[in-house]
Amino acid sequence: MRFITTVGLACIGLLCGTAGWAGPWIAPGDSALRHDIQVLADAGVITSPVSTWPLSTGDIAASLDIARPAALTDYEMAALQRVRRRLQTGMNMDRMGWNVDASVAAHPRLIRTFEDGPREDAELGVGIEWTGKRFATSLQGQWVADPSDGDEWRADQSYAGVALGNWMLAAAITDRWWGPGWQGSLIMSNNARPIPAITLERNSTAPFETKWLSWLGSWDLMVMYGFLESNRAVPNAHFFGLRFNFKPLRNLEIGFSRTAMYCGDTQPCGLDAFLDMLIRDDDDSASIAKSNPNQLGGFDVRWSHAMFGQPFALYTQWIGEDENGFLPTQWMGQFGGEIWGNFGGLGSYRAFLEWTDSTCDFTLYRNIRGDHDPANGGCAYNHNTYTTGYRYRGRAIGHSTDSDSSVFTLGWLLNDNDDRSWLATVAIGNLNRHTTSTPSTVAPHKTRYREVELVHRRTLWVGDLDVGLGYDYRKDAVTDVSNGEVRAFLEWGVKY
Repeated sequence: MRFITTVGLACIGLLCGTAGWAGPWIAPGDSALRHDIQVLADAGVITSPVSTWPLSTGDIAASLDIARPAALTDYEMAALQRVRRRLQTGMNMDRMGWNVDASVAAHPRLIRTFEDGPREDAELGVGIEWTGKRFATSLQGQWVADPSDGDEWRADQSYAGVALGNWMLAAAITDRWWGPGWQGSLIMSNNARPIPAITLERNSTAPFETKWLSWLGSWDLMVMYGFLESNRAVPNAHFFGLRFNFKPLRNLEIGFSRTAMYCGDTQPCGLDAFLDMLIRDDDDSASIAKSNPNQLGGFDVRWSHAMFGQPFALYTQWIGEDENGFLPTQWMGQFGGEIWGNFGGLGSYRAFLEWTDSTCDFTLYRNIRGDHDPANGGCAYNHNTYTTGYRYRGRAIGHSTDSDSSVFTLGWLLNDNDDRSWLATVAIGNLNRHTTSTPSTVAPHKTRYREVELVHRRTLWVGDLDVGLGYDYRKDAVTDVSNGEVRAFLEWGVKY
């Protein structure tokens, strides 16, 4: 994985800081807002990469300020207006804001998607935030009923940051999402609770000015150094993450990601261990004797076009669970396609079909390369030293279906002309297909999985209301026991 690290570190070294906007971020979790932002990105209004969440509010707002409405279709213009309204609060400088939110849920969703929702049976949160020209802070507190991880009091989504030139340095406990997928990301999603971390990321994704690198187009770089919980096989392990993505063409976005767990109470720490994690070869026995980090890395690509007036996009994400000769191996894969446009007089829509296989060297990849050996079950998101695996507080940090799962997801989203949204998803697949002694957070054995969900969001006279209804069916292939579960939630929030 040295090539990913080298690209990221080289970019840091080549940068010269410029004046940046110290505004807050656009957090992942709102599919309706993401749809509008993606519509504008595919229309060329937003020129920055949009697959590394959270997004910089100032960077998105700068693109909207120079948009030319005359060149947009009706549904693109409606998306522009909605995004401008949604960002209005974040653009208020030197002003204290506050927020309150509450939710109740019957059987909260275990397999999560980009669309946020309650994690527990009941949640109550309050917070304050302030954004200045250079500093930004958000202090959030939540109380949850009967928490799955035993943590009733939380400070998720809190941060404190300072702008250093065109960079934002922050201490943050915020959700992240890396990649073009809608159902999941193989390397970093909002499935697990956010990892407390020190982060460094660009405010403006403006292109390089030098002719040698200007071909990259708008680009983004995010680096995080996080701290994992004490209740795990290697207590208090550290978490390193790096993502670099860019848009060489208006309709093409490419991303490289790298993460690693290292250090901890029983493992080497310090600068030598950190450098060893960054540049070592997993085939080097001398390095393994010193430390044995749990590493993932890979790439994702999204390409959009139009045919006969219908816009569409194809995307893929490939993440390696291991490395050989400094390159990722043991690949997991994700493939998807989406279309969008105007749905009569109702508003704009998006439909997507996504397939993810979280088995190391998944079947399609093995067939492509002519390898018919059995699948490497138990490899993905697991590790022989960090045996808790690529997980945080009981959930996978990557894809929510966890290891050895193959799932197809069909989704349909509508943003109507009255700022209401509907999101319907249908998921079909198999979880934990290669049942092993290694853990899976979603199924103890190979399990047939079916799920449908409908989420509706609207603005009330005070705050926003989200309502969700779903059904989850599972059949254990080992015990032959099947069960179905109706899920529902109600979530309200106000921000001022």
